[in-house]
Formats: sequence, C-alpha cells, structure tokens
Amino acid sequence: MLRLLVEPGSLRAGAREVAGDDHHYLFRVRRLAAGDRLVLFDGEGAEADAEVVSAGPRAGSLEVAQPRQVAVAAPRVTVLLSVIKGERMDWCLAKLVELGAGRIVPVAAERSVVRLEPARAERRLARYRAQVRAAAQQSRCALVPHVEPIGGLEAALACVAGAGLKLLLWEDPRAIPLRSALPERAPDAVALLVGPEGGFTADEVECAVAAGFVAVSLGRRILRAETAAVASAAILAYALDDI
Repeated sequence: MLRLLVEPGSLRAGAREVAGDDHHYLFRVRRLAAGDRLVLFDGEGAEADAEVVSAGPRAGSLEVAQPRQVAVAAPRVTVLLSVIKGERMDWCLAKLVELGAGRIVPVAAERSVVRLEPARAERRLARYRAQVRAAAQQSRCALVPHVEPIGGLEAALACVAGAGLKLLLWEDPRAIPLRSALPERAPDAVALLVGPEGGFTADEVECAVAAGFVAVSLGRRILRAETAAVASAAILAYALDDI
C-alpha cells in the first residue's frame, strides 16, 4: 500500500488537509482519488491508515485512523560517508536507507572532490535529507535515518565515540578482510567509515585508528566509493541479521 511520510509529531486521528508537495505526489504523481487508501508514517515508528476524502486541484483531504506504534528493531549501523560527487551520492544514500542504516554522517574528507562553502553545504544537506526521506518512503522504512550536518573527519568520529565496532574501509594491503573483523556476537552499535573518490590520506587513517577504528578491506577489487559503501552496508546487514 502507498505510504506517505509526514512530519514527526503531526500524525493524529481525524481530518487532515493535504497541499504542496504532498498534494502533487498523491494526486498528480500517484493519481489517488476519493476512496483510495494509504498509510501515513512519521519516520519515528508511528503509522496510521488513511482514506482520501477529496482530491481537489490544489488541495485534498484525508480521514486518518488512530495512529499505532510499529515494533521495529533499533538500527545499529551509522555510516560515516565522505561526500561523493553529484548523483552518485544521491544513489548511495538511497541504497544505505534500503539496507537499514540508522544514521548517516556526511564527511568533508581531505580528498573529497566536492568542496562546500557554508551556504552551499546547507543546501546540500537539505538535498541529502530529502533523498533519505524519499528513499525511506519508497522502501517502507518505519524509521527514517537521521543525516547529520556535513563536517570534518574529527567531528564525524566524535559522533560514534560509543560504537562497539568501528570499521574503516581502506584499500591498503595492511587492512584486514572485513569478514575477519566481525565478532561472533554483534554489538549494539556499529560505525562504518567510507572514504572519498581519492581515498583517505595517511593522517586521516591514523586519526580514525586512534579513535578505535579497525582498517578493513573488501578484497582484491578496488571499488568506487559509493559501491564500497553499499557493499559493506549489505555485508553488515547480513552479519547483524538485519536483512
């Protein structure tokens, strides 16, 4: 059934007006009409059935049933993702959402191709959050991953100081295979650090290792940054019994 993401705290039983982007999506893109049903969800574990009452050219209305809390496991993986160029970042974010990432921390690494001044960084962050919301809606996620503000590596590492397992993707021969770093009993919180197109500098690797990260590799193949992030997230989802 069609799902529509609404703002946290706004989900309640009764009549609900629909306008703007949500109106465009429901009544122009998905072509809903009076009597059609859908599910509203707030990205924080609550959802409610709803029925279209009216569908006007600029606004529509829904009748929303009593919201219910959905039992979902707390997401355990935080991905520290170095900023990648253009649509490849959008694609990567969507796939990470589908694979169950609970939080995404965009990192402005030293070798990141994309350089963002403060105003541009704010616009890019808004775009990332919109991509994540859209992916969560499409993949029927009850929880929408939070996207942290774009920052440097040290700030990103501080975001996951309490993680029980911290993994740094590194193409260097000194890195151990990812499968070798996975413990028999999975920790409650896992952090995955992924570098940019040009990889991490030696100083960045040293900084991450000092923060408790274990350098791991995906084998002989050198993958693009977005491919490495998604492949690793899939492996972790399998290892954590989350897929």
